[in-house]
Amino acid sequence: MSAVGLEVIRGLNVKSQVFNYLATAPEVNCFLSSRAQLLEKSKNSTVLVYRNSYSEIEGVTYIGGNLIPAISTRAALLSLVDHLRSKQYKFSSIVGESRTVFDLWELISHLYSEPRAIRQSQPLLSLRGVPKISGNPLVHPATLADLDEVVEVGIAMFTAEVGEVPDHADYRSRSIELIGAGRTLISRALDNGKIIFKSDIGAIGAGAYQIHGVWVDPAHRGKGLGSAGVATLVEYGNRFAPIASLYVNDFNHAARASYHKVGFEKVAELATIFF
Repeated sequence: MSAVGLEVIRGLNVKSQVFNYLATAPEVNCFLSSRAQLLEKSKNSTVLVYRNSYSEIEGVTYIGGNLIPAISTRAALLSLVDHLRSKQYKFSSIVGESRTVFDLWELISHLYSEPRAIRQSQPLLSLRGVPKISGNPLVHPATLADLDEVVEVGIAMFTAEVGEVPDHADYRSRSIELIGAGRTLISRALDNGKIIFKSDIGAIGAGAYQIHGVWVDPAHRGKGLGSAGVATLVEYGNRFAPIASLYVNDFNHAARASYHKVGFEKVAELATIFF
């Protein structure tokens, strides 16, 4: 029987009950689950698990580069707040279901610096099955020969989206990891050979995979390359898990229309607070 209250896990394997809890909402908890899978290998990450008096899990939170809460009861939320008040954690963002993020932020905002940016509404989209449109046969897994260009376009996109330049060495290392795992897909222009589409399978967990960093060269936008590229990515990604997911800023109407064309539907609302 597990203890009631909050369990702090560092440097150990996370128990199967935690992953079972996260798998009840695959799209929402994909990224959190993917981080928890690597906890044993991480020196600077923590997983917090809250159990009620029946030893049932009511909350799981990952704290590392991000704080990612998956909370289902008020008691679990308040337990997390008490823990954060007693510890000095540093993270670059809080990301999760919108209601949870803002309920948490209301209670801890006085503990942290003013956010650099807040994305209040980020629809979480899901596709279970095959795309509604045909993919692009020119989209294929990147190799390490593509690394420099993948990093270049990826950093440019990250900077435009987040408003901050990522650490080059960290971004390059992550790109090497994803390319090595066969989880970065690209296509190149037929005339000059430059990358004109790129996207990653950035996370796999909770029975789903999450698509990150969908990018189309500005000179080639409006031609359907994004939709067709994502369709190919879904066809390819289904070997990793049966559910494709991604989230997008609510004001990015072009991207939302493109994903809807592929077959993605909204299943939840996320929010991100950046520091």
